[in-house]
Amino acid sequence: MKKTLVILLAVVAVALIAAAILVPPMLRQAAPGVQAQQPGKRVTLRIATTTSMDATGLLDAVKKRFEAKYPWINVTWVAVGTGQAIEIAKRGDADLVIVHNRDLENQFIAQGYGVHGITFAYNDFVLLGPPEDPAGVSGAGSAVEAFKKIYEAGVAGKAVFVSRGDKSGTHLRELSIWKQAGLKPQGQAWYKETGQGMSQTLMVADQLNAYTLSDRSTYLAFKDKIHLVILHQGDPLYLNLYRAIPVNPEKFPHVHYNESLLFVKFLVSPEGQYLIGTYQRGGAKLFNVCFGNLTKLGIYDPYEEEQVKFYKSLLSQP
Repeated sequence: MKKTLVILLAVVAVALIAAAILVPPMLRQAAPGVQAQQPGKRVTLRIATTTSMDATGLLDAVKKRFEAKYPWINVTWVAVGTGQAIEIAKRGDADLVIVHNRDLENQFIAQGYGVHGITFAYNDFVLLGPPEDPAGVSGAGSAVEAFKKIYEAGVAGKAVFVSRGDKSGTHLRELSIWKQAGLKPQGQAWYKETGQGMSQTLMVADQLNAYTLSDRSTYLAFKDKIHLVILHQGDPLYLNLYRAIPVNPEKFPHVHYNESLLFVKFLVSPEGQYLIGTYQRGGAKLFNVCFGNLTKLGIYDPYEEEQVKFYKSLLSQP
C-alpha cells in the first residue's frame, strides 16, 4: 500500500513539473498582474517614453487616472528620444517603453527585449516653417517634394532647417524622408542639429526662423509660444504611431512586468482610449486612438493582430 502511494505521489510530482515547464513563462508571469491584486508594498513602474507623451501632458493625465485605479503603483518616466528610450530598456532600466518608430520597435521585440507590444494611439508629423515660406513648401505635392524644396532653398542661402539630431522617432522619420528624396543635408551650413527634445527644437527653429519637422501634438501644445506655422501636412509619410511595449521579464527578471501589463491594459481599455482620444491642450485635440484598428490606417501587421487578441483577452478578465 505504501509503495503504491509513493509511486502515485511521484507521478503527480512529475506531472506538475512537466506542466510548469510546458506552460510558457510569459503566461505564468502575467497572471498576477492581470488579476490586479495589491501587493504588500508600493511598486514603482518605470517608463522610458518619447518626449511628445510628456511634453503634451498626456502621461500626466493617464498617470492620475491609472493611479486612482491602482493606488499601490507609482508611475514614473523619463522622456527622451525613441532611440534612447529603447536603449534604456535594453539595459533593463525601464519596465515599459512608449515609442514611435516602427523599425526600432520591431528590432526591440525581435531581439527579445520587448513583449506584447501594442499600438494604442496615433497622430501625424507636420512640416513647420516661417509664415513667409521662403522655400515654397506649402505648394509641394508630397513630403519628398517639400524636403527637396527646403534643400534647394538651403543651398541657395534662403532657408534653414533645424533637426532634432537625437535618434528620436521624429528625427528618424526626418532622415527617412531625406533618404527617399535622395538627399543628404548633414554637414551643410543651413542644416542645424539640436540634439534635444521636440519642445526645445521648436524654440531653436523659431529663433532661427527655420523649417523643422514636428509631431502635431507637441506643436499644438507649444504653438502659442512660437510664430512657426504648419506649411505641409497630410502625406502618408507623416503618419505617427505610438506603441507601448513591456520589457521582457525573461531578459530582466527584476522588471515589474505585471504592472506594465496593467498599464498597457489601461491604455487600450475603453476608459483609456476615451481619455487619450479626448485629451486636449489649449482646446486642441492632440491624439487619435487606434487599438485594434490599424487596418483602417492601411497597416496590416500579423504581430499586431495577435497582440490585439492578447489584450482583448486581458480586458475580458476582471
